[in-house]
Amino acid sequence: MIFRKLLLLTFFTYIPLLFAQEQKVYFEDALSQHLTKFNIKSDLAIKNQRPNEVDVLFDTLIKTHLRNTYISDLKLKKISGGILNTAQVDKPFLLITKNAAIIQTKEEIKTINDLANEYNGKVDIIILYWSKKDIAKKKARHFNKNVTVVYADERHNKFNQALSAFKHSFGAPAGFYINQYKQISDIDRKFFLKNVNTLTKELFTEKAHKGIFELLASQNDTAQYKVTKDR
Repeated sequence: MIFRKLLLLTFFTYIPLLFAQEQKVYFEDALSQHLTKFNIKSDLAIKNQRPNEVDVLFDTLIKTHLRNTYISDLKLKKISGGILNTAQVDKPFLLITKNAAIIQTKEEIKTINDLANEYNGKVDIIILYWSKKDIAKKKARHFNKNVTVVYADERHNKFNQALSAFKHSFGAPAGFYINQYKQISDIDRKFFLKNVNTLTKELFTEKAHKGIFELLASQNDTAQYKVTKDR
């Protein structure tokens, strides 16, 4: 009788754990299921001259299917040498993917450096260039020591095929906000500062701070962080 009770107790204890494991969805899997439908609807919206509808569709895609999905362990080559393994990153991080052919403004570079300085020790800022090492190395000169620059040449991608999902999802530049549990908190498919004027710069900076704030909120560490429009 006692053994039977213990057996039942063990059974009901592990049910939630097994259920949680079954519910673990990875970013690349969710993307493969829902990206095509998003692209079709987006193309139709643009064809019908409703560009604002694309943003609505994208927000719905994030909230409904991609938010809280897990990223696979990624191994990224650092321009300083060695490998950055995302599984070993012990804090939230912002992964910014870049096309090296696109020119970055001085204001954007300064904003990224400022973010890296302000949240140093709290959130890692990682910039991934889809290019060869020598090209990424030239780009890396503009960033400070608190920004980690990595590169990936898809023609020689021997590390992880899941990495391709970050390039072929929404193109580059894009920003992926990833919490300490390796779950995607948000995605910015337009992570760049193109038109340099006061309003555009403020919106770009505010949006980046908001994304990082949400990462910190996930670990109850927001007491000293507040998103304001006067940054």
